[in-house]
Amino acid sequence: MKAFIRTLSLFLAVAVAGCGGSSSIITTPIAFLFFVGQGSNSIQAFKEVPSGEISGNTLSSFPTSPIPVAMALHPSKNFIYVANSTSNSVSGYALNHSTGVLTPVGTAISPTPVGTNPVGLGISSNGQFLFVLNQGSANISVFSIDATRGLLTEISGSPFPAPATAHFIVVSPTAGFLYLANGTAGTISVFSIASSGALAEITGSPFPAPTGANIAGMTIDAKGQFLYAADSAHNAVVSFGIASSGGLSAGSSFAAGTQPVAVAVDSTGALLYSANSGSNDVSAFTVSSGALTPVTGSPYGTAGSGVITASQPVFLTVDVTNGFLYVANKGSSSIAAFSIKAADGTLTIVTNPPLSTSTAPTWLVSTK
Repeated sequence: MKAFIRTLSLFLAVAVAGCGGSSSIITTPIAFLFFVGQGSNSIQAFKEVPSGEISGNTLSSFPTSPIPVAMALHPSKNFIYVANSTSNSVSGYALNHSTGVLTPVGTAISPTPVGTNPVGLGISSNGQFLFVLNQGSANISVFSIDATRGLLTEISGSPFPAPATAHFIVVSPTAGFLYLANGTAGTISVFSIASSGALAEITGSPFPAPTGANIAGMTIDAKGQFLYAADSAHNAVVSFGIASSGGLSAGSSFAAGTQPVAVAVDSTGALLYSANSGSNDVSAFTVSSGALTPVTGSPYGTAGSGVITASQPVFLTVDVTNGFLYVANKGSSSIAAFSIKAADGTLTIVTNPPLSTSTAPTWLVSTK
């Protein structure tokens, strides 16, 4: 009998080893990927497996209020917030780090009301405040965040005025400053964040980008030293130095693809990528003291093989492991996945064609 059990155990071990060569059967996630977009009032969730694939690894979907357009991850990684544009509200969720399941914060699913047409979110570096850019009412709603439950309470004085052309928001990961991309105005507004969460525009704001710029998406490196902005008018990425006062130094422009609308930097600050909506590709750069150098092989197409519809990438994120880049293709309703070579930033497509989605994705968040 013991001999039989040993034989059976050996057989099972060999069988498992024989299956190990296929990454498609590896379902243990290294992280989770969440996205929102047009066509569904929900957050879609996927498991990221060690190969970087998300195809076939659908986790679930979690309802939001209409229409979700942007997300923000709390610095603790315990909460995710979603801006709902047509319902003028923000939804909050607690994240289960083991399962990836999102649970609405509070005792009710009812979202928190904000100004008109919220389009972007930001969270202070200390995790105490949530900022909501309301494009329709040209202001910023500010909420304190309960560290334990994630509940939101609007602070005194909120909302605070914002430029009418502002359409993207980013908050310094290391200091108390908030930045607004002012689109066709070609400027970036900078606000200081008080201990109460109140906002005040700093001296010198708004700061100019190159003449004629159309500032779209922005990102800040993890050390809070440089701000990078997509300039869709000049088909470029603009690099700004960030002073201790929060002010921006004169920006240098680096050529990207056609109509870049979003940028993402890895957690080391050594690699940067831009989503080029007009040329349906991603530009890749190495970074040194804020200067960008194109990566060999850049740009990389995001449509994949067999795709006729323009991919129209509108957002992208370097995943929490720094090993993969995920791109939201609004035009083809898909998500492109690339592996990142850490040594030089080159990209290799993981799934070809990209993963088709029932919703046209507009925002991505990767976390463990």
